[in-house]
Amino acid sequence: MRNYDASNLDCEYVQCVVCENGIKGGKWFARIKHGDWLVALCCPLCTETFQRSPHAYIRRIETLAQFRNPGGPFNPLNK
Repeated sequence: MRNYDASNLDCEYVQCVVCENGIKGGKWFARIKHGDWLVALCCPLCTETFQRSPHAYIRRIETLAQFRNPGGPFNPLNK
């Protein structure tokens, strides 16, 4: 399961929001707050890429969050 939520400092595992590499033990290069999301980035290149177009990456993780939400629009039981 993907985890892009970097709000927990004690998080064992989070993924870089740009390249999706796994980041273990809080060893991210940067964390950036954008709207309601605090995302982790693994390196300077991913940080620069995110800062150029944050909405594209936030939209992707919001869509994935809707897929996981049991009450969300993508649950076949809600149709």
